[in-house]
Amino acid sequence: MAQFRGVIKGQKGEASRLGNKKTGMEVIVNGWNIGIKVLAQFDEKTGQDQFLVLKTGGSNNSMATEQIAFVKEN
Repeated sequence: MAQFRGVIKGQKGEASRLGNKKTGMEVIVNGWNIGIKVLAQFDEKTGQDQFLVLKTGGSNNSMATEQIAFVKEN
């Protein structure tokens, strides 16, 4: 059963992907010099979903990352 569902919509329409408690989900959206990466994870200890949001250097410098948010249910 899927714990996470990601949806993307662009020039060629919409697509979705699923992630479970073990795999989580990674979503990346890039411009040339800036981008964002979201890591969705399930915390076994609390039984809750959590999301790590990172600012990246985009397609030009995808290795550069800076944490900008950590979001959890409670």
